[in-house]
Amino acid sequence: MAVKDMVLIMSQISFGAIATFMAILFWSHTRDTAWMLIIIAVIIQYGEIMYSTFKMFGVLGDDLFIIKDVLDIGTLLSILPLIFISAAFIVMMVRFKRG
Repeated sequence: MAVKDMVLIMSQISFGAIATFMAILFWSHTRDTAWMLIIIAVIIQYGEIMYSTFKMFGVLGDDLFIIKDVLDIGTLLSILPLIFISAAFIVMMVRFKRG
């Protein structure tokens, strides 16, 4: 494994852990729906980082499917943060439209 790959992996894990820790701390202080969706997206994104790291090192295999031969866990973990962020933006648009 090249040094640049190790730097990428370690920085993703480190900064992802910091962001996830801060998101969990913020979660207990907010009741805002849009912020809750962003926090969930950050936590799921860190799960995707850890999953891809484990997969790269051979700890997890490629055979973890949600829907057999259609949707695997890696694809789902990469799509879900975008879905939650989009939902947060929709909540904010509805909120601004109302008032």
